[in-house]
Amino acid sequence: MFNIENEIFVNNGKYYVRCFVLQLCITSHCRIDDIQDNSALHRGIPATHTVYGVAITISAAICVYFKSMQIVLSFNHPDCIKLYTEMLLELWQGQAIETSWRDNHTCPSEEVYLDVANRSKNRVIAM
Repeated sequence: MFNIENEIFVNNGKYYVRCFVLQLCITSHCRIDDIQDNSALHRGIPATHTVYGVAITISAAICVYFKSMQIVLSFNHPDCIKLYTEMLLELWQGQAIETSWRDNHTCPSEEVYLDVANRSKNRVIAM
């Protein structure tokens, strides 16, 4: 099967591995997001940093990002690392924009908010 947007050939085995890599990135991102938002809970349970501390949570999240990159590099496909990098950039650019809105007490229009959210979502789906 082909990912039409990025023209990367995907067989079922690699597709599942990519889903796993994507889940690793989302999980790591959520841990750091919880710290940035000072969240006590994540999906109804204590946020990781409230249990293990901020330093360990950040270190673990960064390690998981590099582990997921290692998996992506093992695909040995020239476009995979490019797509992975673009996905992470979109994710963190969206995070920076949302943090700026929060810290500057700015409420974006619904159109602007959905544009930022959809850019991140579309990049993640492409992975």
